[in-house]
Amino acid sequence: MNYDTTDSDGIAVSYGDPRDLSDIVTNLARVTAKGRRKLANDPLTKAFLESALLLTEELFISPSSDDEGVRPTLSYLSRPKVLAQTITSAPALVPTAGKFRDRWTSHQDFLADFISYALTARHWSLHIALSQSAETMLSSPEDFSKSVHRIAYEDLKLVLELPAYRFQLLAVASATSDSVASEALAKMYSTLTDAWTALYSQVFLAHGIRFRPGVTLDIFNIILQSTAEGLGMRLLAGVHEPILDHEQKKTILGTAALALYLAFVDAGDGLTVEEAAQKRILT
Repeated sequence: MNYDTTDSDGIAVSYGDPRDLSDIVTNLARVTAKGRRKLANDPLTKAFLESALLLTEELFISPSSDDEGVRPTLSYLSRPKVLAQTITSAPALVPTAGKFRDRWTSHQDFLADFISYALTARHWSLHIALSQSAETMLSSPEDFSKSVHRIAYEDLKLVLELPAYRFQLLAVASATSDSVASEALAKMYSTLTDAWTALYSQVFLAHGIRFRPGVTLDIFNIILQSTAEGLGMRLLAGVHEPILDHEQKKTILGTAALALYLAFVDAGDGLTVEEAAQKRILT
């Protein structure tokens, strides 16, 4: 599987597995940290994780009602299924049940590492690559609005292209009763937040932008990120709404981002959002 691509406007959206998975794959059956780091980056370890990701893609392409009782939302990732897929996908690595258990003593440990891998290593590294490209695109103030629309379009379009978005919904659904999913989601949001807030900080600093009193970069990011996720869910639901305009390469997310920017940026009056809204309604 490879989602490496660069579009006609030069937006780099390529990504692949990080060179070092030791901070992501952390539940391996090794006593020493050195042993866990080495095994995390072993080709067969990655092959097992990739097989689980492939099974996830196939699940969303052709859902099945099969349930082996492994977990309420992750039953399709049983050890036999992952092993069978790895034997098919990476026969040269000679995957066996023994080698699987040598890495993950319990299936719970494997699922914990896979959730983290699927959400963090694969899915969100794409957003980081996109945010890095966006930094360059936003460096020209003349094209600011156009760039915001295009970045929002590329970001939201990924909802339809990457199964990891759908997998995220499975993780969210089980997060309240599953500490494994909850911890992986926390790591995912931390990675995503770091990538986008770094972009916002540099863009706002470069253009001398200051938020209204009471508004922080974290608040701006949370609202915009939540808007993107909400629109993404509506896309996945297949509702007939004008969320994405493929011809103009625009999306409602871009409009929301610009509106949020206008509302939150201090126009020089020093008013809070509430004060500015009250002043506007009275004039």
